[in-house]
Amino acid sequence: MTKNFEYKNTESLKKTAIEIIKPEKCTGCFGCYNACPFNAIDMKIDKDGFFIPFINQRCNNCGNCQDFCPVISKNKNDTEQKFQVPTFYAGWSNNDNIRLKSSSGGIFPELAKYMLKNENVVFGVGWDDNFSLCHMKIIEEKDLPKLMGSKYLQSNVGDSFKKVLSELKKGKKVIFTGTPCQIAALTMFTDHPNLLTIDLICHGIPSKKVFEKYIEQMKKNGKVVNMFFREKKWGWSNYNLKLNFDDGSNYEKIHKLDPFFVGYLQNLYLQRSCYCCPFNRIPRESDITLGDFWGAPLNIRDNKGVSIILLNTIKGKKYIDNLVRENKITVEKIDYETATRDNSRIINGVYTIPLQRKTLLEDIDYHDFNYIRNTYIKIPHPIKIYTKAFIKNLLTKMWMH
Repeated sequence: MTKNFEYKNTESLKKTAIEIIKPEKCTGCFGCYNACPFNAIDMKIDKDGFFIPFINQRCNNCGNCQDFCPVISKNKNDTEQKFQVPTFYAGWSNNDNIRLKSSSGGIFPELAKYMLKNENVVFGVGWDDNFSLCHMKIIEEKDLPKLMGSKYLQSNVGDSFKKVLSELKKGKKVIFTGTPCQIAALTMFTDHPNLLTIDLICHGIPSKKVFEKYIEQMKKNGKVVNMFFREKKWGWSNYNLKLNFDDGSNYEKIHKLDPFFVGYLQNLYLQRSCYCCPFNRIPRESDITLGDFWGAPLNIRDNKGVSIILLNTIKGKKYIDNLVRENKITVEKIDYETATRDNSRIINGVYTIPLQRKTLLEDIDYHDFNYIRNTYIKIPHPIKIYTKAFIKNLLTKMWMH
């Protein structure tokens, strides 16, 4: 079923979705942007560095955006196929090359390859030519690396939801992967049987303004041409943040010592709605939820990466079963407590808002990233971090042998 998002003739004027929920509850999911039949919504970066809808003069107050805002409207699509409590698995690709190039266990690229081999379509997040993060469509396996790996920034979804509907109308099968709020928005439009939705266990979205100041500082080493948030030089749990520059040089830092990543993990500059996310909970909005299996039992933990897999619908289970049957992935069933113990965002979207968040986001307009780092971000001592990383890697190797 696909909901009609053409103009509805209403006798009374209605408020826009952003007027109702206010900016502090907006997730920047692009649902209203894709639903507006008059192109009356512009998605712009707000004063804190996050995508938010701005209403232009073409708005006629039809109220259509309300119907497609997942914060306002409960998804009324058929839920008979959805499990109230998902089935939990640990899993990983049986292709070590895919697994090592992925952030966790390589389940998403295996799902994408399965879809693409039948000339279908995959939507995911990648860097565009201007080094901005956006949702993009791929139809060939050679382009899959663009979508692989975690990218801890807010994606410009653009009109991807409309493009998904267009592909479905052509008879294509489609994978769409994104944050929980983005999946919640897309499923407001359709529950088409040929659409497989994959959401990620989301820590939250950091400010684009802060990230741009960080990159501006890094540009002193040369133009940044690529970025990897999760390079596994030191192993899966001690991943590096890596930047490639146009002169061939690299910046590499274990994530617990990189100032941008440390500030992000300390929740210093997340989007306001991420501190009370209504979509990081069970039941999930997607067919399949993927993430890092932090807290994986030692008998399945290694430095290559292990995914936690939540099968939320019958459709999602069928896709995972197919990959197991074809020997593309290995899975082991996990109980609820083990799965969620070190992955609280599976079931709880609440964080405490740091007291310094407001001042930090005000200061970013007037200072460089070094000032933000020295004023707000507490970075552990390197010796302590590298010692822990060495011991963790050693214990993992000893257990595996």
